[in-house]
Amino acid sequence: MESKISPYPTWQGPPRFASVRVVRGLAGLAVVVSFVAPAAAKPSNPAFLGVGMSDLGGRGSGPCQIDMVTPGSPASEAGLRVRDVFVALDAQPITTCDSLITLIQAREAGQLVKIDVRRDAQLISLKTQLLSRAELLRRRFVGQVMPAASVVRFDDRSETDLDARGKTTIVGWFEPRCAGCPGSFGAIDRWARKRNKPMRVFAATRPPMSDNIDELKPIATALDVPLLVADTETFQTFSITDTDRVFFIVIDCRGIVSYVAPIAPDADDVDAALDELYAAAEQASRRMK
Repeated sequence: MESKISPYPTWQGPPRFASVRVVRGLAGLAVVVSFVAPAAAKPSNPAFLGVGMSDLGGRGSGPCQIDMVTPGSPASEAGLRVRDVFVALDAQPITTCDSLITLIQAREAGQLVKIDVRRDAQLISLKTQLLSRAELLRRRFVGQVMPAASVVRFDDRSETDLDARGKTTIVGWFEPRCAGCPGSFGAIDRWARKRNKPMRVFAATRPPMSDNIDELKPIATALDVPLLVADTETFQTFSITDTDRVFFIVIDCRGIVSYVAPIAPDADDVDAALDELYAAAEQASRRMK
């Protein structure tokens, strides 16, 4: 199944509640919404629950209610539902959505947690194993043929194939609202240009809310690599809704996804994360038909 985009894609609604399309029978990609990003440096790949949520009393004023549960996420596996209201995590009170984010990020991926929620008039206790964003993407893509999805270059509106055979391709997907994300591509582009084997690097995003694609011009100007634009459905197939991270995918010369990596530009582990990305891309470039 191919996902096509017109030369002038249109905005299809706010990303935090958009649906996720299954591509070529792969499992649904998890989506999460984080309303407030921590001010301090953070890891690129912390523990992850997989819910969209909002404070019923207004931002920063709880209680915190679930607005969306991501397919295949720890939240989905636990049986959490839309309109459940968080009460506690491992017996620690959840007073606002920010407090839940803090509690989740204080834990490790793979850790089993107990979540108490209020569903209608009942108090329900559920358990789940937290995952990381990288693991969710890994389960979806790695080892699979790159799903056939058309995107267009911002500069000339030409269609670009992401799985061009004979070349290794690195694509980084990010939300237009991520201020620091365009700066992540400069070092990657310089590294790729030094390789002896053909290697492509692209940045990819979705249309702006205004439907005016030209509003992406400042982003394209700030980038050291070509900017690709995908319709919202395609964008959410390849990324996780998050305004703090770039979601990199490495596609080898056979068109197989060999590596995925969420990288936060202001993370304290960004150098190590980039080194892992380079190593994966180098290995992918050695795989011939």
